[in-house]
Amino acid sequence: MRIESISIQNFRSIGFSKFTFDRNITIICGENNAGKTTILEAIYVSSNLKSFKNISNTDLINSSSKLFKISLNFFNKSLKSNIFVEKMLKSSKILHNNKKITKSSLSMIFPCYSLVFGFNNILLNDSSYRRDFIDSGMFHVEPESRKAYISFEKCLKQRNFLLKTKNFDSSELWDKQLIEANDKLSKYRQEYFSSLNNQFSSIIDKIKIDIPEIYDEISSLNLEYIKGWEGNDFKSLLVQNQSKDRNIGYTSVGTHRSDFAITSLNKPVRESGSMSTLVLACLIINLSKINVFHVKHGFKPVLLIDDLFFGIDNKNLATVVKLLVHSKGNIVLTAPNIYKEILEKICRENQELKLIAIGEKG
Repeated sequence: MRIESISIQNFRSIGFSKFTFDRNITIICGENNAGKTTILEAIYVSSNLKSFKNISNTDLINSSSKLFKISLNFFNKSLKSNIFVEKMLKSSKILHNNKKITKSSLSMIFPCYSLVFGFNNILLNDSSYRRDFIDSGMFHVEPESRKAYISFEKCLKQRNFLLKTKNFDSSELWDKQLIEANDKLSKYRQEYFSSLNNQFSSIIDKIKIDIPEIYDEISSLNLEYIKGWEGNDFKSLLVQNQSKDRNIGYTSVGTHRSDFAITSLNKPVRESGSMSTLVLACLIINLSKINVFHVKHGFKPVLLIDDLFFGIDNKNLATVVKLLVHSKGNIVLTAPNIYKEILEKICRENQELKLIAIGEKG
């Protein structure tokens, strides 16, 4: 899958702009506040109908207008399609090839993931970010897992309400339902993680062959899953923790506390890794995610990366570029102007990459 073009009107700081994409990897370069991230947001909205930032859709409308419009053309297996999104203050229109489409169908027709360094970095934030990372990929690979997720969330919410209000009369019924829902959702999550880990290991193995000079912090990267409770029998542990849960007013164990960690040299990257190692670890796990999707559906989602090169030293810049090229995916990323000269050189040397400079003519 590859984006061909996007037209953006009254979206955030952009009044009207059109951008074309004729390479697998596009780097959008410009000064701060030139609109680089806004372009990524518009692409992401075309798939997920929301920004990857914590911003409401109405706040995405340019302050001088009452609506925004996005028209995105893309190819999937040589077939050209169009997505049109129009958002007004109190209504919206979403079309695929001029026909109305649901949000869930849209995200399957034009799947799009984001990797944003800083405010929502999956390795630096709490475990909820990493569960969302797992679940968003899991829903695409196994759609039935969404039902298991909704069922578990319902049971957990009801059990926590009973614990908080000290209403234990019907707790046995909800305990039973929670056990069933927990085991089902946990199985989906662990199966997806296993696929993710296989792709992650494959990329690391390829790095060792293609870039033998890579340093140990990268070649030793490893994924570990944390299921959310100790032992194998969730039912027994839930019963064992019943008194504790009643005292604290919420469920203390379960797949709602699942997590994963990326280690380097047997230590968590988030604690001991360099900035370059952290960035590369985030990139590799996102490339693993699009590979898992590819295995299931035969094509890769679009990957959007904001400020990938921030914190990357010169010795790892070549590694990043090789990873992007070897991914064989459609990737759009941003970079500040300080990298423009070196990125121009890289793009001249590799036809898979194209640099788009924005904001230079006012």
